[in-house]
Amino acid sequence: MSLLKKMSFLLFASLLIVSCSSDSDDDTGGGSTITISNLDFSVDASGSGNIVSVLPTADGATSYSVDFGTDATDDVIATVGPAVSYTYPPVSASYDITVTASAAGADDVTKTTTVNVVVEQSDLVGQWVLLHEARALWVGETMEVYAAGGQWWANSLSDLKSRACFFDDIYEFKDDMSFHNILGDATWQEVGWDAVAEEGCGDALAPFDGTATATWSHNTEDGTITIDGMGAFLGISRVANGVELKDPANAKESLTYSGAVISDDKNQLTVHIQMGAGFWQFKFARVGSAGAQLPTTDVDGDGVLDIDDDCPDVAGEAANGCPVVATPDTAPAAPTRDQSEVSSIYSDSYTAPEAFDAYPNWGQETQFAAIDIDGNNILGYSQLNYQGNAFSGVDLTGKTMIHMDIYSGDISALKVVLINTQADGGTFETGLDASLENGAWTSVDISLSDFAGFVESGGNLDQIKYEVGTDATATGDKSFFIDNIYVY
Repeated sequence: MSLLKKMSFLLFASLLIVSCSSDSDDDTGGGSTITISNLDFSVDASGSGNIVSVLPTADGATSYSVDFGTDATDDVIATVGPAVSYTYPPVSASYDITVTASAAGADDVTKTTTVNVVVEQSDLVGQWVLLHEARALWVGETMEVYAAGGQWWANSLSDLKSRACFFDDIYEFKDDMSFHNILGDATWQEVGWDAVAEEGCGDALAPFDGTATATWSHNTEDGTITIDGMGAFLGISRVANGVELKDPANAKESLTYSGAVISDDKNQLTVHIQMGAGFWQFKFARVGSAGAQLPTTDVDGDGVLDIDDDCPDVAGEAANGCPVVATPDTAPAAPTRDQSEVSSIYSDSYTAPEAFDAYPNWGQETQFAAIDIDGNNILGYSQLNYQGNAFSGVDLTGKTMIHMDIYSGDISALKVVLINTQADGGTFETGLDASLENGAWTSVDISLSDFAGFVESGGNLDQIKYEVGTDATATGDKSFFIDNIYVY
């Protein structure tokens, strides 16, 4: 809460109203007949109580100088009448504010008032870690997408263990207004940094290694938290206002997080930060609170704790807590097209792309298994909400069709989305449904021209996403198996 109403102003026994003339008000000693009288000023506080505004008034004055009374060199501000503001250090203290009224041909008149700046103790003070829940880290396009359960990426429950070196990082707000990142022996490093070849636990990159000298401020009126100090951050170090950093050398001196909300029990904190077309949301838990501990719940009651359950919302018989999915009895027929006609994405029959990721970490709930059927490798996906493959870019020049063999026992259509992350103007994606025959391999061939606008986006394909078809009927587990993905 702002201390606009709480701030107290102590007038010393004498408010110094000083005229530079040694004579009467209408005799300046310099022959001037212009006088300044009735100098006064109001003082208001905002923010956490340390943003102070002064509004001067006087008869006969045409300009004013306001000295906010600190040792800094930026605390003297001129005005011709409108209020001027100064942001004091975010600590409670007393200051002598002096206003000087001026006019051409008149002696200056000054007035000094001693003011107590009382800074509200923020609920941020203390140590925080990332909330130990799924979606504590979330990135997407809009809050509406978040509310609907969608995202570009979000952490899963299993990430609490696989990224334990990240979820134990401490973000400390001290009552002297200093801020500290306490990272321990290791933290999570993402391949988004140019210097990181493989994501995983490792040494923090300077200046994001906890050595930053930083301060913090919390504006409760507009819901912002500002961290000042190169290398200090909340959540993810490479996320800055408007951009995602690739090189630590481009670290920012200051970061402002919006949408700051502290829970009623003061144990959870939520903040946002904009980056390009979307934004990140981070949720934190106060150290020592329940949200800072690994959960011990078993929502689906299958005897596997949610933290260890790959399918925490669906009871299953498998050791990972998921239902057992029946795999096809046979592999699809081997493709017969010549290698020279084909750009392969996934198939034992053709030369593989330089890189292929069957299960990129997009925050999906879908489960993945690589399956061998009589020496033929296929991809198996179950508990489908959405899924994707990421791979080296495939040039579609001269190619007109995309092929894939798909098997499902419980969905009648699979939505296939083609994605070009290198498209002019940013990532381009478009999709359509592939109809399936349940309980059998369906050989799917789709014209690239049917994917509206995709070829025009630049002709490069480097990701495919799968979802349950728009008009599909679905029963049971919503699983599918896929093989022989190529363009020709």
